[in-house]
Amino acid sequence: MKLESTLPEGVGFIYAVPLLNLFAVLLMCFAIGPKLEEKTGITLSMPSSLFQLERFEEAAVVTMTADGTDRLYLGTRSISLKELEPLLDEQFHSGRHENSAIVIRADRLVPSDALRQVAEICMHKGLRVVLAGAGTGKPTESTAE
Repeated sequence: MKLESTLPEGVGFIYAVPLLNLFAVLLMCFAIGPKLEEKTGITLSMPSSLFQLERFEEAAVVTMTADGTDRLYLGTRSISLKELEPLLDEQFHSGRHENSAIVIRADRLVPSDALRQVAEICMHKGLRVVLAGAGTGKPTESTAE
């Protein structure tokens, strides 16, 4: 007994259907796969620190070098200590925000008395004072001859 097919001729598309299904599954894997991927890593909960700088509405930077109060820099402008007070008035005269601040960048070789003088001038103007150091370089050694 011979087996005969009852299907009509020209049924080649039946062999293509599994390929179309495979293509659809691969397309779904590439489209949805990254969303289903497990995210690796651990959750960190950092404790809050007492030393956290806020963002300031208005801030000016005063840079002090090891020369003390001989030369200061307000922004990029070289000034003396006597010029600091009028320039602060000029810079912050219009509508002072409650968040106005002065960031004092001081070299670690700056005398503490000079740093205190500049900070007091800024505080008398009603500005918040933020002290920032400048580098961890080694101090220069002077030899007396």
